[in-house]
Amino acid sequence: MNTVKKRYLYQKLAQSVFWAALMLTVLTSVLYFFTEFKRSREKTVIMINQLLDTVENTAAIAAYSNNSNIGEDVLKGLLRNDIIHEARLSNSQGLQLKKERNTKVPKQDEIIRILRSPFGDAEAIGRLSITPEAQYNLLEARDSALFSALNSSLLIGLTALIVLLMVRSSLSRPLMKVSDTLHAIKAGEQERLEPPPQNQGDELGQLVEDINGLLEKLQEKFKAEHALREEVEIIEQQLRNIFETTSAGIFLLDEAGRLLTVNPTLSQVIEVPHLSQAELLGQDFPELAFAEPALMRELMRVAVERNQSVAQDLRLINHGGENTWVHCLLSRQTAGLNGLRFEGVVYDITDRMAAETSTRHEADHDSLTGLFRRQAAERELIKLINQRTDKENAPVLLLLDLDYFKEVNDTYGHDAGDRVLVEAANRFKNCIRTSDIVARLGGDEFLIILVNCAPPDYSRQIARDILVAISKPFQLSSTVSVKLGVSIGMTIQDGLEQTLEELYKAADLAMYEVKRQGKNGFAMISGDGSIVVEKVAINHPG
Repeated sequence: MNTVKKRYLYQKLAQSVFWAALMLTVLTSVLYFFTEFKRSREKTVIMINQLLDTVENTAAIAAYSNNSNIGEDVLKGLLRNDIIHEARLSNSQGLQLKKERNTKVPKQDEIIRILRSPFGDAEAIGRLSITPEAQYNLLEARDSALFSALNSSLLIGLTALIVLLMVRSSLSRPLMKVSDTLHAIKAGEQERLEPPPQNQGDELGQLVEDINGLLEKLQEKFKAEHALREEVEIIEQQLRNIFETTSAGIFLLDEAGRLLTVNPTLSQVIEVPHLSQAELLGQDFPELAFAEPALMRELMRVAVERNQSVAQDLRLINHGGENTWVHCLLSRQTAGLNGLRFEGVVYDITDRMAAETSTRHEADHDSLTGLFRRQAAERELIKLINQRTDKENAPVLLLLDLDYFKEVNDTYGHDAGDRVLVEAANRFKNCIRTSDIVARLGGDEFLIILVNCAPPDYSRQIARDILVAISKPFQLSSTVSVKLGVSIGMTIQDGLEQTLEELYKAADLAMYEVKRQGKNGFAMISGDGSIVVEKVAINHPG
């Protein structure tokens, strides 16, 4: 791992101060140079005017007398002064004298003094002009600027050094110590920063306190996160144990119904123990497990359509034993990168289905005869009425009441009466088709529904067969037998609008007409409302 070399704060500050001081020194020196140059020029003008005052009379005499020797001496005397570059003397009589230095300097403005007569009149007799020596001004300005720059640099340097030392002592070193300590503290540790003694109550001290506060909160969060992680691990372990040991089969399907994930119990629940957990993966689950795969695929479709959990009882494929049922709870997973997924649970409900079947059978069937009870028979009759679409194949309703049953029951007891009822129920069933319905309404009353009984003569023949069957003796014991009869009221659903109550009423009227005319016969209400009773004679027990 590459380590980055540290650059401390005071080093950065020193660099910034150095460059700022350098720029300030240069700027100050330049400004001071131009100021000194200007001041030097003004000083030079003053000095030259003073020189002109000194030699003005001598130069006026030279100009007045047109004496070049005196003029030359005046000019030479002027050039002995370092501040003069060039001197000229001229008069109106043609005198033209000039003296200059052999130096190349920028051109300076001339200083001109008009020479007047030395004898008291104001007549102008000549001109004395002097050009200042610029090199003198430059050197003087340079020396002054250099001296000023040295002073400024020294002052600025000392100030910057003092500031840097104070910053390093009061800020950089404490910050460095805080930074190094903070860098060494690992997340969640108990160690905290020590506020520098000299920084108690200032910004750095407040910063240390705030950092310690953040470290405290961070430690609390780490503790909470650690506790949460442990709790999650416990929950994950519990869920893993549930997934591995639950008695329910857990699975994950793809969009086509192929198994993607299964728990070890699934093969036992769907009764394919010959396939291991690994071998189940990739299998078509609806085809592998269920007697009606289309129901499972419909459950998948409904789960997608409703986007919620759906459930249904499904029958497994019969592998030679009894029918096995499972309850399947299926839900759609949120579609991700891998497409549509279904997660589900199946658990065995065979015992529950058997119990429900037994309960339904007990609710629908008479415990003594095994025939339908009234509610079950009426439910089937209502289905027939609702399913009928034409006048053909109408159902026929037969209400039956055993004749002389009360006498047998009173004479021989309830056990004998029960044996008669069971035998009568068997004889009724033997007289009809397997598609027809026989029910015990209660006591010695029975109901027979002939399904799709087209010609009326067929239903009458059934009634005759029943009369003949019931007329045979009922053997109560090896030495005791009895004879009974039966009164039968019949009705056919002639119109599609006839209700169950209307059918019952018509059959009941016909049955009581048979009883009124001596029992042991059958009757049906004709279209004109008349009732014709047909009888089969039997002997009264006695």
